[in-house]
Amino acid sequence: MINDSSRSAPDVLVIGTGLIGLACAVAAAERGFRVQVVGQPRTGEASLAAAGMLAPSIERSEGPGSDFGVSARDRYPQYVAWLRERTGIDVPLNRDGIIQVALSEAGVRGLRRAQPPDSRWLERAEMTELEPALSHGLGGVFHEHDGAVDNVILHEALRTVATSHPQITMTYDLVAEIGFSPFVAAVGRTGTTYFAERAVLAAGAWSTTIAGLPRAIPVEPVRGQMLAYSATPLRRVVYGPTGYIVPRASGRTLIGATMERTGFDSATTPEGVDRLRRCAAEILPGFAALEPAEAWAGLRPISLDLQPILGADPAEERLVYATGHSRNGVLMTPLTADCIGALLAGDALPADISPFNIERFADRSE
Repeated sequence: MINDSSRSAPDVLVIGTGLIGLACAVAAAERGFRVQVVGQPRTGEASLAAAGMLAPSIERSEGPGSDFGVSARDRYPQYVAWLRERTGIDVPLNRDGIIQVALSEAGVRGLRRAQPPDSRWLERAEMTELEPALSHGLGGVFHEHDGAVDNVILHEALRTVATSHPQITMTYDLVAEIGFSPFVAAVGRTGTTYFAERAVLAAGAWSTTIAGLPRAIPVEPVRGQMLAYSATPLRRVVYGPTGYIVPRASGRTLIGATMERTGFDSATTPEGVDRLRRCAAEILPGFAALEPAEAWAGLRPISLDLQPILGADPAEERLVYATGHSRNGVLMTPLTADCIGALLAGDALPADISPFNIERFADRSE
């Protein structure tokens, strides 16, 4: 039943308060839409658990996701500059490149075979000059345009913009069900119904838990465990044979590698921690004697083809998807928001998102 509150409904309801949800809400508000964001922090949400890599040269996906990822990476300097001007928060952005280090002759051969044309080979001496802590390596591939962003501070900056924006209302609730007649009507777990002209689904791994959607969302949560050490011997991100290391401006070093299908279980495991410790010691032998300062896990929203799901539902155009970013949610945040904001406004999109329409899964089964 529609009540009087629907008459003063916002233009756009954004479901989700992770990086994608907040960025899409801000993009819509900047175009003059009245926006209501409904969501709350969840244990294991990828936005805060991720390492923040901007690595389209390495985390390559087949098809259009690769080009979208490169464009998203190159959007970052302007994006964090805008956030700094708007909030005073300086989001650390590392554009010193990423090294894939070879630790064996087999590793050298493998990396040389897979080396992309826009990257270059580093001989041992040059690599050691760039990163003295990698002096045990035999060489590596240097992806000089890639890097990393501090996703935790990025989330803080986006939340600061959203909570202070005159066009945005932030609501602490979780959407349990959604309907579309005659308005978009989303029912929260508190029992409150939220009305809007259109809705943006940006709930990450939890997008599948909302009842009433026009179709099943082909996304599943996949756990990734992480470690942090209280030391930073590197200037830039380094990939090794079994995982990656991300230095933070704060003086910490993050270690990641795992991909585990465990449903919504975001707990760490002794096996996962041991694997990450071995990865850290393999890339940085000096870390073998160190104890991690922290361990945690996050849930990536993995789509069937590892590509994001973007754009309006073909059967219900009032519903816009911004989910399923798989391993590249942090990377794709600014460009996704640009595209969703332009789509809502009927403007020309800064990138082609038609390959990411949910309809591509119509003839596929899980």
